Amino acid sequence: YQFEGGLYAQLINNPSFEELKNPLAGWTLVKPGSSNGDLHGQTSAETSLLNNRQHHCAKLEVTSVASGAVGLANGGYWGIGLRNDTTYRVSFWAKKGPHFSGTIRATLESNGGNVYAHSADFEPTTTWQRFTCDLTTSGISGLTGANRFVIYASTTGEVYFDVVTLMPPTWKNRPNGLRLDLAQKLAALKLKYIQFPGGCTAESAGMDVCWNWKNSIGPLEERPGSTRNRWSYKNDLYLGLDEYLQLCEDLGAEPVYVTSSGISENAEEKEWFGICPLDQMQPITSDIMDLLEYCNGPTSTKWGAKRAANGHPAPYHLKYIEIGNENGWQTVKEYIPRYSMIHDALLAQYPDMKIMFNATGVPSPAPENFLDFADDHFYEKDLSHLYNKYDRINPACKTICVAEYASSIHGNGGDVIGNFGDALGDAVFMLGCERNSERMWWTGYGNYAGLLGHGNFGPCIVWNDAVTNFATPSYYMQKMLFTDNAGTQVLPFTQDTTNCYWSASIDTEAGKNDVLLKVVNKSSTSESVRVTLRGAGHVHPVGHFTVLTGALDAENSLANPNRVVPSAGTFVAGVNFNYLFPAYSISLLRLGLSR
Repeated sequence: YQFEGGLYAQLINNPSFEELKNPLAGWTLVKPGSSNGDLHGQTSAETSLLNNRQHHCAKLEVTSVASGAVGLANGGYWGIGLRNDTTYRVSFWAKKGPHFSGTIRATLESNGGNVYAHSADFEPTTTWQRFTCDLTTSGISGLTGANRFVIYASTTGEVYFDVVTLMPPTWKNRPNGLRLDLAQKLAALKLKYIQFPGGCTAESAGMDVCWNWKNSIGPLEERPGSTRNRWSYKNDLYLGLDEYLQLCEDLGAEPVYVTSSGISENAEEKEWFGICPLDQMQPITSDIMDLLEYCNGPTSTKWGAKRAANGHPAPYHLKYIEIGNENGWQTVKEYIPRYSMIHDALLAQYPDMKIMFNATGVPSPAPENFLDFADDHFYEKDLSHLYNKYDRINPACKTICVAEYASSIHGNGGDVIGNFGDALGDAVFMLGCERNSERMWWTGYGNYAGLLGHGNFGPCIVWNDAVTNFATPSYYMQKMLFTDNAGTQVLPFTQDTTNCYWSASIDTEAGKNDVLLKVVNKSSTSESVRVTLRGAGHVHPVGHFTVLTGALDAENSLANPNRVVPSAGTFVAGVNFNYLFPAYSISLLRLGLSR
C-alpha cells in the first residue's frame, strides 16, 4: 500500500474486482430498510466481460427497492477522506441485465448515508458503456475517513460494473496522478532518482504472473489488475509505466527501471525460485529492448509511436537499467550468466546505457566492463559500521548505489514505525556514504510511504491513513542533512571525538560559500568539541545550526506528527570555536566563509 491506498490518489479499493482471493473485496451492499439485493463476483463463464484483460466484474442484483434504491459501495482503503467544496472525478463501466429497466446514480456520502454529492441518473444498456461525472461535495462539516462511494440502482434487476475510479484533486493536476499531501512531502525531499516498479515487483511471484510494463500502459480498462508481487499482493497497474516516468519528470529525478533477470520467487508461499533457462531468455531481452524503444525511441518507431499515442510524444530519456532484484546474493550462480546476457545485448544497441548489477558480491577481479553500478541493500539495526572505510567497497565495483537501506527493520514485518534511534543509525550510515561519495553514486531509503495498520514490510519514512499522514525522524534526518544541506564537495577532516560521527563538506551552490559540518552523537552523553577550520580564511561570526534530537524510542504518529522534528538557531562561530553536541542528536552546522 505504498501507491495503492497511498501516493496514488485513486480512492477505490479493488477497482477492477481482481483481488486474488475475493473479487468483491472492499465492496459492500447498501440496502436501506426493507430494500434488498446481493453482490456477486462474475467471470467470463457467467457473463460477457468488459474485455479480455479483465477476468472479473461485479453484479449488483436488486430484488426489492421498497425502501429506496440499493447500491454497490466502496469504503476506499479503510476510509475515504472527503473534503468539502471539492470536486472528485468519477469513472466506471456498466451494463444492465435483461430484467433491469431503471437508472443508476453515483454518490459520495458518509457511512451513515448523508449524501454530499450525487450524479445525474445514468441509463445503462445491455452492452458495456463508460460513465463519467464530476461530483462536487457540500455539507461536510469535518474531515474524516468515515465515507463511502456508492452506485445506486433505482429498480429491481441486475447491473454489472467494472473498472471503477474516484479521483480527488491530484498533485500537479495529473489526470491519473498522486495524492496531494503525500506527493508534497515526496517533492520536498528533492529526489535525485526513483527506482521502479519496485524490487520485488520486478521479479514478482512467478514469470507467468509478474509485472509486465506493456500491461501498465494505455487506458485503465486495458490494464489487467491481477499481477502478483512476490509477497502475494495484487497490483492494479493503474499507476503504470507512464505514471512512474511522469512522476520522475515532475520531480526532476532520474528514472531507474528495474527489469526481470529471469529469476522469481514467491516468498510468502515459500515457493522456490522460478528460473528461466538460458536458452529461453530471448523474450525477456527483447521485452527490455521494447521498453527502451518506448521510453527513448522517436515517434517513427513502433513503441515510440505508442508512447506518443498514450500522451507523451517526447522521449523520457531513460538512462539507467537495473537487471533483477537481490539475485546477486540469493541466486548469484544463476544470476551472473543472465545478467551478462542482458547486459551485453543492451550495450550492443545502447552503448551509453548505465546498467546496475544488484549486489556488490561481484567476482574480483571481475571481467573488464562487467558492470558500471552495483546495488547494495541493507536492513540492519545498526548500519554505522558500513561504508565508514573504503575497504568495505568491493574493488570490482566501480560505483555503488544503495537503493534500499533502513535501520528500522525490527524483524521485517507489519507496521514498523521508525523511531529516533533508527534515525541515528540511518544518519551515521549516510555520513559514511557521503564521505565515500566519489564511489557512492546514490542512496535510497527502503520505502517512501505506507498505509498505517496495513503494511507487510516495515521501514517507511512517511505513514498515512485515508485523510492525513506523518513523517518519521529518518525523513527529517534525510531532509535536514542531505536535501536542504547537500553540499557540493567533501572536505578532508580529522577528528578526536569520543561519541560523535562526522562528515564535512562545502556548499558553493547559488552563490554560497559555506562549510557544512554534519555530526551524529549516538551516545547518552553530550560531547563538547573544539572545531578548527584550517585554510578557511574569514568565517562569519554567526553560525546556523539545525538539530534533531529525542529519546531513542520516540516516534511520530498521526496524533502527534511533530514529536521529533528539527529545531534551528544560531551559535558563535569562527576559525576556532567550541560546540556542545547534545546526547542522542543529529546536528547540522552551517558556517559562512568569505570568498
